[in-house]
Amino acid sequence: MPSQDTVLDVPGARLDEVLCGVFARFPNLRGYVLDEHGAVRHHVAVFVDGTAITDKRKPTQALGERSEIYVMQALSGG
Repeated sequence: MPSQDTVLDVPGARLDEVLCGVFARFPNLRGYVLDEHGAVRHHVAVFVDGTAITDKRKPTQALGERSEIYVMQALSGG
């Protein structure tokens, strides 16, 4: 499993394509990031080029050729 600061170069024109490429390399990550319907889990934050994705149910956002994606555990509570 990758460490918390792992950088991968994965091709894809959409967010879901890139995530599939990551999961092909690290299959155990899929269950931590996506639910059984393919939606980004509630406790996971995904940023594309510094902006949080708006639709976690369908992570099909188009990406630029040099887009950067950050996936991290969201913090909650008080």
